[in-house]
Amino acid sequence: MRKVALWAFLALCVVFIAWVAWGFLQFDHDIDNPREGGFSGWQCDAAKDCGA
Repeated sequence: MRKVALWAFLALCVVFIAWVAWGFLQFDHDIDNPREGGFSGWQCDAAKDCGA
């Protein structure tokens, strides 16, 4: 039973790390493409036009 719990915990850790990495990749994409991500004006660089 202890071995199963250890493997389940390890699997949950791997899933959590993958979920966090996916979030960072999505955030990076939104920073590079503010029009697609729907950033508001205060989130945009002053020199960039982020659109409506």
